[in-house]
Amino acid sequence: MDDKKNLPTKEPVKYATPMQRLWAWVGVVYMVALVLLTTYALSHGRYLQGIGSLMVSPALAGLGGSAILRYRQGMGKGGLAACVLIAGGCFVLVGLNLIQGIPILLAQL
Repeated sequence: MDDKKNLPTKEPVKYATPMQRLWAWVGVVYMVALVLLTTYALSHGRYLQGIGSLMVSPALAGLGGSAILRYRQGMGKGGLAACVLIAGGCFVLVGLNLIQGIPILLAQL
C-alpha cells in the first residue's frame, strides 16, 4: 500500500492552441532560413545582401494569420472589417516583399 502513495501522478495533456501552432511554424521557417543563410555564408565566405524583405515575410504572414485566428475565435476587436483590413494588408505586403526580394536573392546566387 505504501508503494502506491509514491507513484507519480500524470498530469493531463495540454495541447497547443492554434495561435501557438501558427507562431511555432513561423519560428520553424525562420530557423530554416537562418540555417541556410549561415551555411551559405560559411561555404562562400560572404553573406547575402539586401534580403531584409524576404526575412520580414514570415512574420507578416504570421501576423495576418493571427488576425484571422483571433476573429474566428471571437477575440478580434473591430469585427470582420478589421480582420480583412489587417490580414489583407499583411498578405499584400508578403507578396510585395517576395516580388522584391526573390530577384535580389537569385542575383547573388
